[in-house]
Amino acid sequence: MAVPAGPERRDQIDPASLTTEMEAISDDVKKRREVDHTLARFSAVHDELAEHERQRKERRQKLMPWKVEHDEEATVYTSSVEGDDDPDAPRRPVRTAQHSKIVRVVKVLSLTAAVLVFVATGLGWGAMLYVDSKITEIDALNTNSAAVHEAEKQLGDENFLIVGSDSRAGAKAEDGVGDSDAEPGARSDVLMLAHIPADRKRVVVVSVPRDLEITRPECEEWNPQTAEYTGKTLPVQQGAKANQAYADGGPRCVSNLMTEMTGLTINHFISVDFNGFKGMVDSVGKIKVCVPKVMDDGELGMIFDKPGQYEIDGQKALDYVRARKVKNEEFGDYDRITRQQKFLSSLLRTALSTEMLLNPGKLNGFLNAFAASTVGQNIGVKDMLTLAQSLQGIEAGRVTFVTVPHYTDDGPSPSVDDNVEMLDMNATKALFQAVIDGTPLPDEAPPANPVDQGQPTTAKAAGPRQGKVIDPKGLKVQVFNGDEANPRAASRTKNSLAELGYEVVNSGNGEPATQTVIKYGTGGEDTAFTLAASIPGATLEVDESQGGAVTLVIGPGWDEKIVAPQVNGSAEPGKTTPPPDLDVVNAGKDPCAP
Repeated sequence: MAVPAGPERRDQIDPASLTTEMEAISDDVKKRREVDHTLARFSAVHDELAEHERQRKERRQKLMPWKVEHDEEATVYTSSVEGDDDPDAPRRPVRTAQHSKIVRVVKVLSLTAAVLVFVATGLGWGAMLYVDSKITEIDALNTNSAAVHEAEKQLGDENFLIVGSDSRAGAKAEDGVGDSDAEPGARSDVLMLAHIPADRKRVVVVSVPRDLEITRPECEEWNPQTAEYTGKTLPVQQGAKANQAYADGGPRCVSNLMTEMTGLTINHFISVDFNGFKGMVDSVGKIKVCVPKVMDDGELGMIFDKPGQYEIDGQKALDYVRARKVKNEEFGDYDRITRQQKFLSSLLRTALSTEMLLNPGKLNGFLNAFAASTVGQNIGVKDMLTLAQSLQGIEAGRVTFVTVPHYTDDGPSPSVDDNVEMLDMNATKALFQAVIDGTPLPDEAPPANPVDQGQPTTAKAAGPRQGKVIDPKGLKVQVFNGDEANPRAASRTKNSLAELGYEVVNSGNGEPATQTVIKYGTGGEDTAFTLAASIPGATLEVDESQGGAVTLVIGPGWDEKIVAPQVNGSAEPGKTTPPPDLDVVNAGKDPCAP
């Protein structure tokens, strides 16, 4: 006799088939729940995509306020179906044929979406691997160089050494750049260093003139014909030209030169030849340039036969940035560098306006042109795209092009032909220390807050703004002595500050302090930062109870050192001031603007 089967053990029952009272439910309810959960997941994904699209439009509007964004037809949202866990509630109708068809459609759509994601991801990786395979890897970097200055401050920074090689290898007659037989070897026709700090809130690109006289470091000899190092050591050479470092010692030598010159950790090396430059420009599109006068070059011929605004392609752009012997230009290589910087500024503006990162066709063309004519180290496509995406919200005004400081050493004859351009080492060190410190450069736009950049935030940050160092004359401050062991310190400090032009409105003994601080709140930023520049031993402290007042509280161990502040309008206390009279081009300025 068969024994009736007993009830299933509770630990053997699928939890999805139980109600909230842990009682089994019917198959119909169970299937309806599966559909409901699937629809809920689709709704969540839809909401997430809609939020991404909203943020993208905000970023685009920030970058291109002159363009009108036409929103597509508004999406209609529906609430997800709630599960029916109440066993006493009225039963829903049994699934109809139409309902079953909807379920099948949902399953097909789910499968299709999964396949599309898989294929898109596979194609993306395939494309990156293909482009990566076209880039020629070369040994160029020495990130452990003893010449790196304050490496701890540079953690997370990205520094790109960019060499525009004048190699004619692979050039065709129609390219108009000559061939490798007439112009053998390769020199650094363009030498730039691009600095991107860890917070990705600015970019500084420093140009080094090709004919600048420098001291070339000890290097291993480089054979440009085979693109290999020979093993022979070349001694230090005084009075060498900047572009000679690449010709003598290749990428590794020019990398060592730039590390010694800048103190920066160079972690990417890129060398692009003439053909690569042309291809990259053509992939972005026509670039706007402004020509103030006829541009007739002694080597390249007539480039522009009249002044005006032009939109140029890759070949014309190459002539525009290469020309070194323009008949009516006075400063030769330095006029050329200014043209290069203005062109790159315009190229950046064009790339932002066309949203190249969001245009697969343009991006693919750019990457292929870049890879086909590039040698380098640590420049994989995946890493470059990640970096580019982290910079998507940056404003053009936060990108600054600057020429390395230099001076002219007059030759023995009255002619300028024997003049030599020399590297100004002191000013150069000050420039790159300012870069390391994050000091704003002339004309650099202030950083945007998270709301301006389209980034999620719960509330706009409140509190004092970034201060700047200004003329101390007439600035009202208070001075209190919080060190009982240093009598009359407030009086002496008051007199010293008055000599610099400060107006000390209140002074005397104050509450005991543990250190020397400058307290300030909203409205007192510039006064506080200027006072901090005068008192190197003080620490800035935000105290909103100060209102607009600024108070110096003297603490134990203060050396009473007071100096005149360096008025520059940009450097923060404790940070290096950029050298004066820098040659800068800001990417936010329209090159055709008056």
